[in-house]
Amino acid sequence: MPVKWNPSSHFVPARNSRHRTACLALYKALLTVAPKVRLPPDLVTAFGPRRHPIVHHVRAAFRRNRADTSPRLVYPALQAGYRLLALLSRTTTAPPTDESPSPSSPEHAAVEAFLRARLAERDKSKASQALHPPNSRNPPRPAREPRPGTRPLLVKTSPDPTPENPFPKPKYAVAHRPLPLAELGGTGRRQVPRLEMAMDFPFLRFTKPQPGVLSRVLHTKLKKRVERQATWTRMKDEDVLDAQEEDSWEQEVAKLQRAEKQPRRDGTAGDNDGMYAATIRDHGMGYIRDMLTKEREDSVARADAMRDLIKAETALQLKEKEERRLERLRKWTAKMEDRQGGNAGAKASPVKSHAATKGGLGAKFRSIL
Repeated sequence: MPVKWNPSSHFVPARNSRHRTACLALYKALLTVAPKVRLPPDLVTAFGPRRHPIVHHVRAAFRRNRADTSPRLVYPALQAGYRLLALLSRTTTAPPTDESPSPSSPEHAAVEAFLRARLAERDKSKASQALHPPNSRNPPRPAREPRPGTRPLLVKTSPDPTPENPFPKPKYAVAHRPLPLAELGGTGRRQVPRLEMAMDFPFLRFTKPQPGVLSRVLHTKLKKRVERQATWTRMKDEDVLDAQEEDSWEQEVAKLQRAEKQPRRDGTAGDNDGMYAATIRDHGMGYIRDMLTKEREDSVARADAMRDLIKAETALQLKEKEERRLERLRKWTAKMEDRQGGNAGAKASPVKSHAATKGGLGAKFRSIL
């Protein structure tokens, strides 16, 4: 008969009273012995004016291991705690020397070296946070103005508005790309950018990972478009219906006044049928529709300029690739001519003569091409 597993037979250290008693006893013993260790003045106040360095690390270690329930993790932690208790006990019993007020023993040197290593690690982490503010708890907001020396990728070349053409179509051109071969960084080989779309917003992907500035710009554009679409939908589904109800009310009031032959003191109800609904359609929904249309035309113009840039970059990439191939061929031809010229006056062996044959050179030539 197979033995069934009983959940109550599984040992959970945190639920065992003897385990809790042992951990609390070890914790109190470490906190009792730790303040008795004599340390240099620079280490005493390094982790806080009212906090002993060893007490601080003991509390942090117990707090870090408090959630451990596996015996595989609990046993090594307790063994390390008992070894630390023995080490601190030997450190406190070592007598100080005349040259140094702190005890001079291998145990004391080990404790001091450990604390100095932790202090150096903490200082390095704080220096890294100062150099990289986004990794801190309160990072500053990114600057909205462009970096000095930054050149825009696209330049708007649309004609100025005229009485004949008050709303010219947008048009863009690339100002400083493609870059010449001498200004290319990295491997020195041209990489053609890729045209990507983010909810109909075109952008070029040059490198990985995506720059944070580009992510913020796309997020702002997408958020604004979603808000406009949501506003247009709310006007169509809710505001227009409410306006129609208001127009119906105004028409009923106008009918009653005409029946009673009483002129209205104020307002223009009855003169313009559908005034409220028409206002929302023309000045609300129409305005948002015009904004979305202009945004769409601007995106199409930007995409056209980006496609022209990709075509120019691709043509230059193919041209530079052919130039590199011809340069490799020229160097290989010069190398073969020098080798054949050096072997012309010497007695050629069968192996060398075979390597210099037309078939061998042809195979090498084909491998290069």
